[in-house]
Order: sequence, then C-alpha cells, then structure tokens
Amino acid sequence: MTRPDRAWPTSRFAWVDAAWAIFAVVNLIAILLIPTWETVPFHFIWVSLTILYGFRVWGLQPTVWVVAVIIVATGTGIMVDFARGAQPLDEITEVPLMSAMFFAMVWHARRRLAVMEEMRKVSEANLRLLERERRFIQNASHELRTPITVAIGHAELLRRTSDPATVAEDAGVVVDELMRLRRLADRLLLLAAAEDPDFLHRRPIEVEPILVQALQRWAPTPRRWRLGQTDEAIVEADADRLAMAIDALVENAVKHTTPNDWIELSVRRNHGIDISVADSGVGISAADLTRIFERFERGDVSRRRDGQGMGLGLAIVKTIAEAHGGSVRAQSEVGNGSQFEIVLAEARPPEGYGLAAADADADGEAVGVGVTDGAAPTLGGESKLNQ
Repeated sequence: MTRPDRAWPTSRFAWVDAAWAIFAVVNLIAILLIPTWETVPFHFIWVSLTILYGFRVWGLQPTVWVVAVIIVATGTGIMVDFARGAQPLDEITEVPLMSAMFFAMVWHARRRLAVMEEMRKVSEANLRLLERERRFIQNASHELRTPITVAIGHAELLRRTSDPATVAEDAGVVVDELMRLRRLADRLLLLAAAEDPDFLHRRPIEVEPILVQALQRWAPTPRRWRLGQTDEAIVEADADRLAMAIDALVENAVKHTTPNDWIELSVRRNHGIDISVADSGVGISAADLTRIFERFERGDVSRRRDGQGMGLGLAIVKTIAEAHGGSVRAQSEVGNGSQFEIVLAEARPPEGYGLAAADADADGEAVGVGVTDGAAPTLGGESKLNQ
C-alpha cells in the first residue's frame, strides 16, 4: 500500500500538474536561449510552483523530488549563463531564496491540511456521538414507555374495580412495573456517570472473594452453579463496581439458561486477569456477538426466556471494564453456551497488604462455598441486579 506522504495526487485535476511541468520545461529552455532575460522565466518557474502547491498539496516525498529537480535545473541554467558572461555570479543566490519561499508555502499548506484533517475527525466523531445518543434516546424512550403504559393501565383498573382480589393483582403489576422503571433509571444513571472522575474508587482487591460473594447472592436461583478455576489474582479496582459487572454477567447467564444448565464463575491469570462467567445455555449467534455489548442490544429475541431484559446489563459490564482500563470479550455458539470475560490488568499488592482481610464479608465472617455440578449451594442473599 502506498503511503499518503509518498503519493502523487490522483484526482481528476492531475492534468494541472502536467500542464505546469510543460510550462516549467519551456521556461527552463528560455533561461538557456535568452540568457539576458533569464530572471523572468526563472521567477515564472518558482512562483508558479509555489502557487500550484498552494492549491495542489502533494505528498512530502514527491514534493522533495520536484524541488530538488527545480533547484538543480535552475541553478544549472544560471551557472551556464554565468559561464557565458551573460549574468553575474550573485544571481545564483536567487535559487536558495526562492527555495526558502517555496518551503514556507509547503509548511503553511501542510499545517492547513493537518488542521483540516483534525477538524474532519472531530466532525466525524461528533456525528457518531450524536447518532449514538439519538439511538440511545429513542431506545430509552421505548423502554420507559412500556412499563409506564402497563402501570397506567392497571392503575386505571384499580380505580374502576371493587374486587379485592383484582385490586391486589393489579396493584402487584403496578409495583412490578414501577420497580422495573427504577432499575432502568438506576442503570441509565450508572451509564451516564461513567464519565465522572469519581465513578471509581480503586484499591488493590482480590478477585476470588468477589466471585464467591456473587455465588452467595445468586445461589437461590435454580441453576447448577460452579466455582471454576480461581487463581490468586489482585486487581486495582472499585470492588462495588466490579461486583456489579460480575452480577450483570451472571444475570445475563441466568436469563439464557434453564434450571438444568450450569453456570460457572472463574478467574485466571493469563497476560492479565480474566474474570469469566460461562454457561451451558442457548448460546449467541455470531451476528449478535458483534453488538451484544451495545446499549439496548438484546440479540435474537428467540433466545430470551423471560422477555424482561432491558439490554443494558452487558453495556454496564463494558462500561465498568473500560473505566478500569480493561476490556470485555465474549465467545459463544448457538446451542453450546456462552463465555463472557472481563479482562483487567494485574496489580501488585502494596507493602503489608493482607489477602486474608479481603476474604471476609461485610460482617467480618469468612466467606466460603462448596460448589459442584449439582444443585445450587444453599446460600442466602439476593442480587442487586436480579430481576
């Protein structure tokens, strides 16, 4: 591939370059044929080259070659006229002066192009941002409209009915939809807060206890829970945000599995720290994998079992991972389950850092769990993200 700074212009106006080349050759001949008038064709060559370059910026390498040829050609013409006695030797000083003028034009033109290129990139970035925000607002409006409509409908029924059983049922629906609205609002606020400098409060933490605590919260959900490989891993992270990202991955796995499927949490040291949530569920198509971490993307609706997903869980995972300077990735095959990973940089524990302290829960009791391929362990707790 030809580098841009080595390429000649290839637009439909390239004939202008050819016309200038012919003009320059004619003036070089005039320098030799009319030695007493050499100043006129000499300046014609340099001034026309400068004007041409102002409108037709070439690549840097072709420009250097053209200038070198013109310097040699015009300098040779002056020396020939000096040898004939038609011009004084000091005329040769015109060559570096005109060269300096031309290179000043080169500097100005290339700086202008650099500014224009930067403006183009900023404009494209702004357009992408506006388009993304437009889609985000449209999707958010749609997601908000559904529970609001359902809640209003059941509130109307509540107002019209006198049957206590019907009142209780409709009141339950209203509460459920309002809770869904609150969860949606919380997630939207979290995504919006990702740009805040105080979004993370990072410190060295051990990953394994966070995985175990996630199993505690999700164990009441009927799945075959597994605690897989748990390498000793320390990351510089916000423990609450990281736990939220892991919960979102587990929630996603729960939605796309049945009670007979297994879900496994693990952490591995592999050119960084890989925090993994794998499952044996329905899997994801290759087309959906390319956009699964975008906001409000929920993939193929045929693989969603409860119809209640908001399409924000995996977007939250991506936001939190990138806020930590990490990344997310997914591997899946339809019918053969999925594996999602948060990849973070490994951190060295500071002097005197005790891993044992990280193994205690909020009450100061050690966290532990025995997990097998069988039924979920009987642990209490409820997930913040469990819907």
